Amino acid sequence: MRIEKSKEKLCFAKDTKEGREIQRLIREQIKEKCAVKCKDIDLIAGCDVSYKNGISKAAVVVYSRKRKKFVEEATAELPTEFPYISTFLSFREAPALLKAFEKVKSEPEAFIFDGQGIAHPLRAGLAAHMGVVLEKPSVGCAKSRLYGIYGEPPQIKGAYTFIKDKYGELLGVCLRTRANVKPLFLSPGWGVDIPFILDAVTETLGRYKLPELMRRADKLSKGREGRE
Repeated sequence: MRIEKSKEKLCFAKDTKEGREIQRLIREQIKEKCAVKCKDIDLIAGCDVSYKNGISKAAVVVYSRKRKKFVEEATAELPTEFPYISTFLSFREAPALLKAFEKVKSEPEAFIFDGQGIAHPLRAGLAAHMGVVLEKPSVGCAKSRLYGIYGEPPQIKGAYTFIKDKYGELLGVCLRTRANVKPLFLSPGWGVDIPFILDAVTETLGRYKLPELMRRADKLSKGREGRE
């Protein structure tokens, strides 16, 4: 899977000052209009990164909607260069993700990232950032809130509420994937809308809080097999 060199440069920053400058560029390139519906695409990639002993391990798992099966997995490891700083996750995780993407033989049509999309102070969360770099529909699927105001959805599987900023701008949804379990925080990355992110995340939703696509990516990034 190829990525333009000029786009790859957007994934690296020597410090937070340079990172903010890049995030402002990312924000200018966010494509908010949804040009495709989730039901019209086949391959969706779930992406996650884990850390251990100073090493970042990225995992990419590809699912075929048409065949209803997982078709590819790829991992990559790199030294963790950028420190953990809130709102700068992209610069910590993107280098390992780029290396993993190089190993992906298929061409995913959409990506889901374990992180935020536009639900970010500069609208440049991991999913938004990587969506710009890949120029592919991207979705943020986070386990906790970073930015925005929301109300708790009802304790019913599939219930959701909207996440907005203080001015009322729509940033995403808070989705209850299981009754009486903490919700997920979904937000558009690049080129998608709310119906798309809901469809993409619920496509492989089963008996766990995380959709199976993201659950496998999480396990694979931690050195465990994606399948049980």
